[in-house]
Amino acid sequence: MFARSFCLPLVALAIFVSAATHVWALGFQLSETKEQLKLNYEVTAQDHGTGRVTVVLTIADEGRLAPLDRGVDLVIPSQEGTGYVDLSLSLERKSVDGKQVVRVHLKRELAKRAEIQLKTNTLDGKQSPRTWYYHSIPLADHLPEGEPKQQ
Repeated sequence: MFARSFCLPLVALAIFVSAATHVWALGFQLSETKEQLKLNYEVTAQDHGTGRVTVVLTIADEGRLAPLDRGVDLVIPSQEGTGYVDLSLSLERKSVDGKQVVRVHLKRELAKRAEIQLKTNTLDGKQSPRTWYYHSIPLADHLPEGEPKQQ
């Protein structure tokens, strides 16, 4: 009986301490512009006339975000504006001519509310514990105007 009453609080304490060490980092959206962050990237979008678009992001310089150690993500926020997302996924970066290239193919309706996020643990080469940063690139700003005619 003594062992049970003595061990139970120790087990509870061990669980509490081990859970406290696994804290999620907080991500902050940067309000600075592309120029202020010294980013050099280009976004192109091709509408295929089928209701789908291909978006290509070419990163020539990571600027003040270097290195993009948390990756490049495609994020589609919820239509309700609740802060939740309908889709979030990491995109593969390929090196082409010394530049990083990211390509995504999706429905035009999704692309209108989608954004690409450049994510990093550092800003200006400095890292804060349990903090990461991201720069958002709204895809709606880069889509071709109007709806293409069906072929």
